[in-house]
Amino acid sequence: MKLACAVSTYPTSFGPIVFKDGNLAENFKLMTKYGYEGMDLFIKKTSQEQLQEYKKLIDSFGLQVASLFAIYLGESGVKLAEKDPELRIRNINLMKEQLDNAKFLGAVGLGLGYIRGAHSEDETEEDAKKRIADALFEIGEYADNIGSSILLEPINRYEINTINSAKSAVDFIRNNNLKGVTLQLDMFHMNIEDKSIPYAIEYAKELISNVHISSSTRHAVGTGHFDFKEVTDALKKVGYDGFLTLEAFSNDADETLKLTAENVRKYL
Repeated sequence: MKLACAVSTYPTSFGPIVFKDGNLAENFKLMTKYGYEGMDLFIKKTSQEQLQEYKKLIDSFGLQVASLFAIYLGESGVKLAEKDPELRIRNINLMKEQLDNAKFLGAVGLGLGYIRGAHSEDETEEDAKKRIADALFEIGEYADNIGSSILLEPINRYEINTINSAKSAVDFIRNNNLKGVTLQLDMFHMNIEDKSIPYAIEYAKELISNVHISSSTRHAVGTGHFDFKEVTDALKKVGYDGFLTLEAFSNDADETLKLTAENVRKYL
C-alpha cells in the first residue's frame, strides 16, 4: 500500500483537503519529502492544455493520481439522481468527459461523492437510487471501455441521504450489475455507518480502488482513536495494495503529512 493525500489545483476552502492553496509544485515537493506517492486531485473546469500541464508536473515528481474529483460539476448542480431526463443525459455526458480526463492523467478513476445526488422529500431513497443506477450503468460501461473506473464513495447520513454505508454501496453495485464502478472507502464515513471498518473492508473486498484515511477527528492520522493496525490488517487480508489517501483538515500540511506517514507506515 502507498500513501497519498488530497490536493486542490486551485485555492479553495472546500472540505478536508490537505493542500488547498493550488501551489502544486510546492505541495508535491513536500509530499515527496515524506514519501507520498499519489494524490486525490480536485479540479475545476479545465482545458486540455491545463490538463497537460498538470500531467507534466505530476510525472516530473513521480506521482500518480488516485481519484480525480471534478468538483466544479457539483458546484454547477450536476446530480446523477436528477429527475429531468434531458438534464440527466447532460450530466451523464459531463461525467464521461471527466472520465476521459481521469484516463489522460493516469488516475485510478473518477471520484463520485455528492454528485450522485440525494432523494427528495416526495420520494424514497430507492426511487433516487434507481435513477443513479441507470446513469451509472451507462457511465460505468463507458469507464470500463476506456480502461478507467467510477469510484463510488459511501458518505454518512448527515451529509447525504443516498448510499451511506460501505455495505449499501457494495450491494448497490452488485444488485445493479454495474461494470466500471468500484469503491472509494472512507474511514471517517465507515466509522459512522458500518458495523466496523474491518467488517466494511471485508464486505467490499475486490471492489476497493481507493481508501481515504484520517484520524477519527478527520485530522492527521495518530491524533484520534482509530486502530490503524486493524484497518491495514483487514486491507492486507483482502489483498488491497492501492493508495491510502489522506483526506483531512490541516492547518500545517508539513506536520499533517509527517504525523500521518509516521503513524501509518509502521503498519504497512
